[in-house]
Amino acid sequence: MMDIKSSVNLLEAYLGLHRKPVGVKFFFDKDEFDNFEVSQRDRKVTYCNSVQLASKGASMKLTKENQSCPNGAMALKMKEVPEPMANGKGRFSKNIYNSIDISKSISDEMLFLKEEPAGIVVMPLENYTQAPDVVVVVGSSYAVMRMIQGHGYFNGYTNNLRTIGLQAVCQDLTTYPYITQDINISLLCPGTRLVADWEADEIGMGIPFSKWYEVVEGVMETTNPFERDKNKEAIVKRLKDKGLDSSAIIFNQNYDDGSYTGGRININK
Repeated sequence: MMDIKSSVNLLEAYLGLHRKPVGVKFFFDKDEFDNFEVSQRDRKVTYCNSVQLASKGASMKLTKENQSCPNGAMALKMKEVPEPMANGKGRFSKNIYNSIDISKSISDEMLFLKEEPAGIVVMPLENYTQAPDVVVVVGSSYAVMRMIQGHGYFNGYTNNLRTIGLQAVCQDLTTYPYITQDINISLLCPGTRLVADWEADEIGMGIPFSKWYEVVEGVMETTNPFERDKNKEAIVKRLKDKGLDSSAIIFNQNYDDGSYTGGRININK
């Protein structure tokens, strides 16, 4: 039976993640939030940077007083959306979009929390003993591709992916998956790439916890058809290093065996 900690160990072994999956939990009851045994952040931080810090092992509680990014605070209902943002004039005035109508449509279609939480917990998923609301995984495009394939194993085609290169961690990867109870990906945004210092080639995936286990299981189930032998060797090593069973990995077997003609193209670099 898979639990939170074992699921993280498995995903890290199968994907070779360089960051920890991050769990985000919303508390709408102040007493429950206060009693949650994690220390509150003692200074301001952008929400996206709290996720980045958690991906490296940090744990923290956040309230509205901790929020240092107005856009993140708006997504989390810890700040009201100002009229220039809602009506589209704000982003249009900065030449982010071609027209006020396009700018307003972006604001209209972003999904923010409807109720202000008493607080938020952001910490490595493996540290939770109770289910968080959303899991955020930031890593290589290859790792995100594999998680999309894992999700597809049980759910079929992913129809609801939405991203625009703004409010990436707060909206794309957190409030959108929380509200829709569906996965989403993000190419991140210039703001979070500045303040949270992600690697240039990293992208993210937000997963409602209700789908977390099936994504992990789907990644495992699709390893033999999709992963090449070189990757399988690395997966076996990581599994063994963690004391996990690697007997399910089958070499010399892929979904596209015998599909291609003409051989591989050799490119001189």
